[in-house]
Amino acid sequence: MAIVYRTSYLLLHHDPTGATIETEWQGFVNSEQLRASLLEVLRLARQYRIKGYIANNVLLRTIRPADQDWINEVWFPEFAKLGVQRLAVVVSQDGLNRMGVDNIMQRATPHLPFDTQHFADAQAARQWAAVASTGRTQLA
Repeated sequence: MAIVYRTSYLLLHHDPTGATIETEWQGFVNSEQLRASLLEVLRLARQYRIKGYIANNVLLRTIRPADQDWINEVWFPEFAKLGVQRLAVVVSQDGLNRMGVDNIMQRATPHLPFDTQHFADAQAARQWAAVASTGRTQLA
């Protein structure tokens, strides 16, 4: 995987073979950083015509309620238009982040046109996102 975007709080990887993008969060991000980064994900996902997305949240900290709303109301509707088939979520070490991501996914999943699965391990998430077929949401 090649790093195609880098900040102090995010590494964005692209795997052309698996047609995936991975957001590897490096810790806490404020609202402006989170939203700008997720807009960059949309831009690069369009550019690379990805089919799988890995949200590597292992080090990500709390996502504020206003940002959770923005993700569901603004970001996910645009993301859903990209033709992505698989979304792998690597679970955060931070309990508040896990609750926030669970809230986002509970609200979003019924409206998403792709399969989602949660993972404790980033490598397993990468493998699944690159090869899994669409279907119902599963928890691993």
